Amino acid sequence: MGLFGPKLPIDADEFEWQLACFKWMLEDFEQVGRHRQTPLVTPTIDYFPDSRLTGHARARELFDQVRSHAGLEDVAFRLEAGAANRPDRVQPGFGLRHEAAPPLGTYHLEDRGQGQYEPVITYNPSSLADPARLVGTFAHELAHYVIDGARRLPPGGADLHELATDLAAAFMGFGVFLANGAKTFEAFNSFDSMGWSSSQSGYLSEKALVTALAVTQRLAGRDPLDAARWLKPHLASDLRRAASYLVKRHPDIEADIMAIDLGDYGMEPA
Repeated sequence: MGLFGPKLPIDADEFEWQLACFKWMLEDFEQVGRHRQTPLVTPTIDYFPDSRLTGHARARELFDQVRSHAGLEDVAFRLEAGAANRPDRVQPGFGLRHEAAPPLGTYHLEDRGQGQYEPVITYNPSSLADPARLVGTFAHELAHYVIDGARRLPPGGADLHELATDLAAAFMGFGVFLANGAKTFEAFNSFDSMGWSSSQSGYLSEKALVTALAVTQRLAGRDPLDAARWLKPHLASDLRRAASYLVKRHPDIEADIMAIDLGDYGMEPA
């Protein structure tokens, strides 16, 4: 590739790891033919109709919609509200900086006895103010359940489990939500104060998630740029870069992925 050829938003090592993860996913829990039936889930009324519900009922509604779009509607999950964020302003002109915020979501299996386990997902009630971000959180936690059913650990092993979970959520069709929600930076202005707030969610970077979105779109037989309209402007630009790179360097992305030797990552054959 020439000096002025298309370049990925992420470095080569991370990209190769992503492709290895996609091969692992295709081998362990989803074939290419099935993946082509996976929709690109978008923040539209087609996927998330308008609702008047509030509180936990609204969270439950969103969760059930995400679960359905992920093809997990037949799995019985228990959804619980976890700890909420603490307020960062206590009076005009004064604020608090907390050392750690409650997680946006968690996933675990609860032992019900006699060899029965119930998947339990929690969410941060503060996330109800940002439904799109909550959708991304639910997708990530549901991806934990899917990965638990894989026969092998992801490339890189347990240390990269959370990163691979983000990647699996994108693979399941939720890349737009994960990319848009990975980082937020916004202004606030009220009668007694003004300023800026920022936050992060998930484990992969925005650029990594956009790259993953481009790859999963190609694997599904769709144009990656179909997703651009739903992304933040700077992420749409990164998506175009990733899409251009794939056209030039990986015209047959499925063949290139399946040619990867997972033994290079210390993995046993499927």
